[in-house]
Amino acid sequence: MKEKACFLDRDGTLNVEVSYLHEPEKLKLEKYVSEALKLLQDNGFKLIVITNQAGVARGMYEEKDIALVHEKMQEFLKEYGVQIDGFYYCPHHPDFSGKCECRKPGTALLRQAAEDFNIDLSRSYMIGDRLSDIQAGENACCKKSFLVKTGYGIETAASHADYPFNIVENLFEAAEKIISDTE
Repeated sequence: MKEKACFLDRDGTLNVEVSYLHEPEKLKLEKYVSEALKLLQDNGFKLIVITNQAGVARGMYEEKDIALVHEKMQEFLKEYGVQIDGFYYCPHHPDFSGKCECRKPGTALLRQAAEDFNIDLSRSYMIGDRLSDIQAGENACCKKSFLVKTGYGIETAASHADYPFNIVENLFEAAEKIISDTE
């Protein structure tokens, strides 16, 4: 049987938004993230981070810096018995490196994770703070996508007021809705 997953945007969803975060010492998790991830993990969800990291294409930092931030995140979460199953990132930006299929709202990263972890996208969810996150989940045919009000979420909802978002306060509220949706 295929696995189910929660695909998670990183900046503004899991961690406090820091413009072009690439320094592990600046990583700070959003409130209730560890509890939300624990709830999802305990209910059988794979935890997969899907993040656009255009700072690489812009020459602001290197891919090794992304890995260091992800290592730090795993350290923080380990204290709560949580582990992210996979980190997938797009290092591109259309203005600097041309178009690609991995930059959200593209689906290449979600599809790669689905292949790597034997994930059924139709039983999986996407959570993020930007329209591109939500559209990536929709484009990949995830069961549902949630827009969190953390990071750029409030701004995203306001600037796309006619978009049919599933809006939640934070990752924990999204996790609760996902668990109740699967019962």
